[in-house]
Amino acid sequence: MTLTEKRQTVFPLDWCRREGLERGGPLNVFDLGKDGLLIRPVKAPGKRAIAKLLKQTPAGRHSASQAATIVSQALRRVRDEDRRH
Repeated sequence: MTLTEKRQTVFPLDWCRREGLERGGPLNVFDLGKDGLLIRPVKAPGKRAIAKLLKQTPAGRHSASQAATIVSQALRRVRDEDRRH
């Protein structure tokens, strides 16, 4: 891989195909300091996971930040669960 002056790069085609990124897509990039970067594709939860999320949303009034936290935590749990299966 090469990084251009504009900080652009092209990922290996085999990796892109394996991760379902032939046409591009979102990535999470984590800076590990001197150990380098960790690059992981962002995968949307499936229909079953979304249905599960919608069923488990707590009832009651929440501020915008509380609601965002609840959704973020639920998405994280579902993605972790999907990785295990």
